[in-house]
Amino acid sequence: MIAVSLLALMLTPAAAAPAVHEALERAVAAELGRAKRELKDEGYPSVYHAALNIWDFDDWDLWGAMGAPRAEATMRQRILLADLRVGGPELDNHPVTPKTEYLGTPVSLESDEFALRHALWRVLDGSYKTASAEYLRKQAQVVTRGKAEYDTDDLAPEPPHERRASRPASSWDLDRLRRLEDAISAPFARAPWLLHADSHVGLRRLWTRRRDTDGSAVDKAEDWARVDVEAAALSPDGLRQTVYSEFQVREPGDLPTEREVGAAAEGMLKDLGEMLVAVTTSPFSAPALVDPSVSAALVFALGQRLSGEEQRNPAGAQTFRGRLSEKILPEELTLVDDPTQVSFRGRPLFGRYDYDHQGVPARRTVLVERGVLKGFLLSRYPVKGFARSNGHGRSGVGQMVVGTPGNLFLSTARPRSAADLLSGLRAECLRTGKPYGLWVRKLRAYVQQQSGSAQGSIRFLAQIFLVDAESGATLRVRDLDLVGTPLVMAGSILEAGDDAEVNEVYQGSAMAVVTPSLLLSDAELQRSETKPEKAPILQPPPR
Repeated sequence: MIAVSLLALMLTPAAAAPAVHEALERAVAAELGRAKRELKDEGYPSVYHAALNIWDFDDWDLWGAMGAPRAEATMRQRILLADLRVGGPELDNHPVTPKTEYLGTPVSLESDEFALRHALWRVLDGSYKTASAEYLRKQAQVVTRGKAEYDTDDLAPEPPHERRASRPASSWDLDRLRRLEDAISAPFARAPWLLHADSHVGLRRLWTRRRDTDGSAVDKAEDWARVDVEAAALSPDGLRQTVYSEFQVREPGDLPTEREVGAAAEGMLKDLGEMLVAVTTSPFSAPALVDPSVSAALVFALGQRLSGEEQRNPAGAQTFRGRLSEKILPEELTLVDDPTQVSFRGRPLFGRYDYDHQGVPARRTVLVERGVLKGFLLSRYPVKGFARSNGHGRSGVGQMVVGTPGNLFLSTARPRSAADLLSGLRAECLRTGKPYGLWVRKLRAYVQQQSGSAQGSIRFLAQIFLVDAESGATLRVRDLDLVGTPLVMAGSILEAGDDAEVNEVYQGSAMAVVTPSLLLSDAELQRSETKPEKAPILQPPPR
């Protein structure tokens, strides 16, 4: 009965919704006002800016295994996070190293104004005490060490923005999502030789409110649906081979058809069968051609390093700090982030939005122009030389806002056809004396490290083909991953293709990366991190 009632709430707005909305608005206005006017302890700084992000979300998930449903769950929750500043815009308590942990607090979903105000009172009180301690620590560091040469103000000015709205009713059809889960999982029921085949379809309906003491009030919906499946089998030498596929959309009309997800699952089985009989070889380095799915991961990693917070983070890599107006990519390449663009070649863009999570309007931002670094992804935490946000302050539910990509576009002034890129790969191999080039396709996952003074490497888990430099013949190999640091790999780009594709990313916020294939002068293969395992003792049960 609980699941049924929650499901009904997801599909039909509750009759009490207006009352809940009004009670929450009154509670937020009252407690934010009290915090700004009165929240001060003797001997400690005053509040000069206070903001609240409030997320209402409804989650529905369905999981399957080997073609059959295995679990279904629904959840509703309201989370709030305070951003309370003491001191002044030139120096406040904003952490010099962004906090990545979950910081949100669950509060009442109901129209009980007292319960809401009580929760806000406690959250703001705790935020003030933490903010005061952090501000005094920063102030002491400035006195003893001075400001770093890259430091500037801690809060960029921004006029108040207002876009109040009522939460729209759901237009998602859960029965259709169930049919998609059935369609993507069905082919695996006919493959008992698999170790596992786990499918999932999920829906998150997210309603976000931003309120602050400067007068900003921005409401927005951020729905997101996902269909994904992973399957694995053991190769003859006991190494686990894995394939993965996913579809992510923001609107019901963008969902794939049952036929499309079924075809993707059939393709995964075919791919897995080929992996089991593929040959292995020793790791080596060679010129490489990476397809748009792989280049998207590389470009996304570059985008993360172009966050404004990263330029001022003493514990981060600060890859591009101090390199403004320097060449960081080949001259023919331009990198832009544009959250306001809604589609690319007819395909809706996953990272589109109108306002960021600080209530700032989204803006198109040129990051790299013809190879030269021009800008950063900025929240209201400014970077030297950039005094204002460009509408890229985003966060996951209950997390700190940082400069984050929306829709990243890598374009080239000299696009090359797929045939030209393959010819270029072979020519580069012959020029450098390499018998084979690498053709890296269909990324299924990547792992990146970004901490400390190291630049951080990326491990790309994808299909690897060897391309014979003389004949052009291709040979698939397994148990090898492409590995490299984003800056070095970006610096090795020789050519870019005319085959730009959209790839979706969800890491707390929805993002899209639009990139073409890239020809690299050098790339390194390393052994995969998969360890041998013993095969099941018995044969699988008959289907």
